[in-house]
Amino acid sequence: LRHTINFTDEATPESRAKPAGIHGCEVWAKIGDPAPTDGKGLVFLGLDTRTPYVAEYDGEHAGQTVYYMLRWANAKGEAGPWSQTVSATITK
Repeated sequence: LRHTINFTDEATPESRAKPAGIHGCEVWAKIGDPAPTDGKGLVFLGLDTRTPYVAEYDGEHAGQTVYYMLRWANAKGEAGPWSQTVSATITK
C-alpha cells in the first residue's frame, strides 16, 4: 500500500540535487486504466523538495495499477514538461 518514488535530474542522474532554479518536483497520479497520455485525469499528490516521495494508499486500492507523472516546478510555481509515465501495482 506504499510506493517510494525517487526522482533525479536527467542531466545528473547520479546526484540527488535538483536542477538549477527548481524548487521541487510535482508528483501526480492516476489509479486505474487507461494510462494517461497527458496531465488530464491525474490527481496532484504533492510537491516534494527532496527525493524520495512516498505515496500511501488505502486497502480498497490494493491490486490496482497506479500511473505516475512528475514535473519540476520553480519557486514561482511554474511547472516544466511532464516526465514519462511510470506505473506500479498497489500491493498489500
